[in-house]
Amino acid sequence: MLYNGRIPEGLEIPQGKLLLAFSGGSDSLFLALMLSVLAPGRTEALYVDHGLRDRKELDREIALNRKNAALLSIPLEISVIPEGIIKEEALRGNSGIEAAARKERYRILFEKARREGFDHVLTAHHRDDQAETVLMRILEVSPFWSYQGILKEDGLLFRPMLNVAKSTILSVLRSSGLEWSEDSTNADTGYLRNNVRHNLLPLLSEETKDSLCNIAANAASFRRRFPSLKPLHDFWFTSISREDFLNALPFQREEFIYKTMSGKGYSGRISRRLVSAVTELAEKGKGRIEMAGFYFYSSKTLITVFPPLYDFSLTWNGECITSQKLSLCSAVPDDLTLIIDENKLERPVVLRNSREGDRIELKDGWKRVSELEKEQRVPYSLLLEDRRGVVAYFARFLGGRDRLSSRFLGPALKGTALAIRWE
Repeated sequence: MLYNGRIPEGLEIPQGKLLLAFSGGSDSLFLALMLSVLAPGRTEALYVDHGLRDRKELDREIALNRKNAALLSIPLEISVIPEGIIKEEALRGNSGIEAAARKERYRILFEKARREGFDHVLTAHHRDDQAETVLMRILEVSPFWSYQGILKEDGLLFRPMLNVAKSTILSVLRSSGLEWSEDSTNADTGYLRNNVRHNLLPLLSEETKDSLCNIAANAASFRRRFPSLKPLHDFWFTSISREDFLNALPFQREEFIYKTMSGKGYSGRISRRLVSAVTELAEKGKGRIEMAGFYFYSSKTLITVFPPLYDFSLTWNGECITSQKLSLCSAVPDDLTLIIDENKLERPVVLRNSREGDRIELKDGWKRVSELEKEQRVPYSLLLEDRRGVVAYFARFLGGRDRLSSRFLGPALKGTALAIRWE
């Protein structure tokens, strides 16, 4: 045992099988040290190599991490993300490198945890991280509900150190004699968090940091009494009970709109004007508005939010094709699946989004696609088109109904069953 001193107050180690998110920095090394004392035999660690830093620096860090894990008798897995993947994800998701790396890291952690039956994923966020987060939210004039800061428990995630000060962490590590690594990007004050950490947080007293953490605790307590609104459906589109939305507090409405839009790729701020506009729409109980590329529909019972669908046109050769997390693939036939007789297609065949002026020939005659969309209360649709015109209209993934061109209908219909899916 490398440490036989006093266990710091505020440290809370949960029961069960534990997976530690291990970077090798001082914070996660402190937590690994405590776990070696308080949870021996039921802890494993996972280090994610994002492929973003100098290779020599990363190799030194990994070697040190292996050495420390062995000293602490904690099994360590190294997960390597190929170079360039994080940058591609950042471009695809219109996010920063740091956000893309964090998203991929958590995906890897949760996949391992679920696959191997871990009860908790532990991260090494501490008291100063919490103070830092609340201070950032204040500086950014963030909405009230975000002042709860970092949650101690969030699904599989558990953060045992939120009440442990950074000064305590460093004191314990120095007494243990363990060496930790330093991520060179943590010194880059071009990132807001690093700027706050290096230039503002050192100016605050320990009492002020505690006060910021008390703000987080009070906001979290308030949130327990007034929790987040729960959507009824959350797939490609999101819908919520109109009654629940109208009965909610203003900050709950704002949070629902923010989480819905950010979860579908939006990275901007949510203005009070947008919240007011959606509230007015809900009060009317009918109609739609479009803001920031998102479509908000209201009916007597539901508020439905559709994300943007940008122009695309992809050639279909019978194989599964994907764009914007939507896939056109073969499906198990059912009463609602479209059956395409590929022998009747006049190639080339493309999958594309609907446009003004599109028409499809149905068994009761020609119909504008825009009329179908209006009837089904969807803002757009996907079309399969060959040389002769629109073959299929897809709106089932939006809560509407798919339609097939009359020239593909028949009493003994055979062919490929197709459906639009989303990731």
